[in-house]
Amino acid sequence: MATKASAAKAAEAEAVEAAAEEEFDVARELTADNLIKDYVIASVAASIVPIAFFDIAAVVAIQLRMIQKLSQLYGKPFTESLGRKVIYALAGGVVGYGAGYVVAASATKLIPGIGWMVGMVSLPVVAGGATFAVGRSIVKHYEEGGTLLDFNASKMRAFYKEQFEKGKDLARKVKDKTEETAESAAS
Repeated sequence: MATKASAAKAAEAEAVEAAAEEEFDVARELTADNLIKDYVIASVAASIVPIAFFDIAAVVAIQLRMIQKLSQLYGKPFTESLGRKVIYALAGGVVGYGAGYVVAASATKLIPGIGWMVGMVSLPVVAGGATFAVGRSIVKHYEEGGTLLDFNASKMRAFYKEQFEKGKDLARKVKDKTEETAESAAS
């Protein structure tokens, strides 16, 4: 009888522990989603700055900080050099929106008059989309038990592209809301 009671208590304790762990996982996922969205907003804002190439440096710095915060959230080691490698490996492989596209979009800001407006049209969406995709890729990798040390960008490429498209939609909404707010303030 004592063994049945002990077994029942042990099973109950395991169930409580499993429920607490599941609750922690949900809270961590929600926190990660909110962190990523905050950094998407920051990337969109940074890419609007009318100074060519500053925007790229700012977005990379924002993405590095996001990876650092996600690493802390998941209890994973972080170094700036590994974070940069992940960013460059992921961003460089997106068909049509690789590093060359971002540099070209930023460089258009050097053209007097219309250049800044051309850069403003596309770069915020691409920067926000890339930040979202980097964040979601890191979260997926961490949830699968990985670290930055064993991050394999080629295995993550399809997921990154999918998240990049979702991120562009989010970035468009952020950009549109920013423009609406600016227009309202100017009126």
